[in-house]
Amino acid sequence: MKKNETIMVKTNVTPMSKSTKKKLAEVLKEIKGKDLFPEKTEFAKKTLQNVKLPM
Repeated sequence: MKKNETIMVKTNVTPMSKSTKKKLAEVLKEIKGKDLFPEKTEFAKKTLQNVKLPM
């Protein structure tokens, strides 16, 4: 049997001030749920409609 080993990846954390965190949180609340790239989304939908996958 194989032993499951987890690989830990180091991420760089940038220190931020409280005001920066607050501003970032406000921006993220505004963006949440919005479609940021409507043109690309529509293009992808049109492209995927014509694809016939083998079943």
